[in-house]
Amino acid sequence: MRAALAAAVVCAAVGCGRCGSDQPGGEARGPDDRGGAGARAPAPDSRRVIDFHTHIDPSTIADAVALFDRHGIAVAVNLSGGAPGAGLEQQLAAAARFPGRVVVFTTPRWSLARTGPGYGARMADDLEAAHRLGARGLKITKGLGLAYTDATGALIAVDSPELDPLFERAGQLGMPVAIHTGDPIAFWRPVDRDNERYAELSAHPRWALYGRPVPSWDELQAALERRIARHPRTAFVSVHFGNAPEHPERVGALLDRYPNLFIDTAARIPEIGRHPPSELRALFLRHPDRILFGTDLGIGPGHLVLGSSGPEPPTDADVERFFGATWRYFETADRDFPHPTPIQGAWTVSGLDLPDASLDALYRQNAAHLLQIRLP
Repeated sequence: MRAALAAAVVCAAVGCGRCGSDQPGGEARGPDDRGGAGARAPAPDSRRVIDFHTHIDPSTIADAVALFDRHGIAVAVNLSGGAPGAGLEQQLAAAARFPGRVVVFTTPRWSLARTGPGYGARMADDLEAAHRLGARGLKITKGLGLAYTDATGALIAVDSPELDPLFERAGQLGMPVAIHTGDPIAFWRPVDRDNERYAELSAHPRWALYGRPVPSWDELQAALERRIARHPRTAFVSVHFGNAPEHPERVGALLDRYPNLFIDTAARIPEIGRHPPSELRALFLRHPDRILFGTDLGIGPGHLVLGSSGPEPPTDADVERFFGATWRYFETADRDFPHPTPIQGAWTVSGLDLPDASLDALYRQNAAHLLQIRLP
């Protein structure tokens, strides 16, 4: 495991699959061109970013922090914190080894949903216990709406009234809710070579939703909006660019409508980077205080994953590509260059060239305000 992580810590990236020199788009750039870090961009180790979206196994906390140090991540939010008595204590103990570097979110015990009516209130009590232990937020995985069932065997809807006490308690405790609803639209389509996510779905066939008895993408997004609207005093972070990166105009409209809504950028630069950069830049500038930087970096025993992974572990070149393309997307006006995660699609992206104040808000200030933390 340490050998697998060692190469990644040197360059620090995960899960983008093998990069190779035959990826489409972009020209070779020298170190002084606005390619890697960009002409006006700071050196990676000086960025002091808050990464709002990571997944860290407690046994690899030291490797994770070394990786963060290499790439300017001052604080990481670990969304895989577990529940009281089910991993949370171990995650908090691991984070305590590096004070101020890792913020831990808790996750519900979905097994409680099979204990009969009133399970939402029991989850809310669990959340309060997690808060007393030191958890700073709540993570809801995509299993809600797609996989989790109640005592009757019925799929639990994203906006099920049974869960109201859980989300209300989060607001009362000042715990942001990071919520993942649905998946890329292409996952609902046949898995053939006409599917733009064919490589990714071939590597992860269980991710395919075509033909499965689950709600449609539109139904899930409508339920998510109803959930957000129902709890105006609870801060929601709709991860993966509002769970709708294919439709940034929809995301922007939701941000306009709900002041308690935030989004993160984790693992969706390939998708949002396909849209006209002027449109995305305008969205970032219209909501400068509600977009959070995230990578979806995953670090566990013997594996590294970023957003998505291929059949082989990432190379040093993949690591450099991931971080270099990420900074390049936000910080430069470059056009048609390879995106960070090649397995997510064979296309290029164009940069936003965000102003310094917007970059500071995206990289640091928005998350610091939401989490009520100070950077070390």
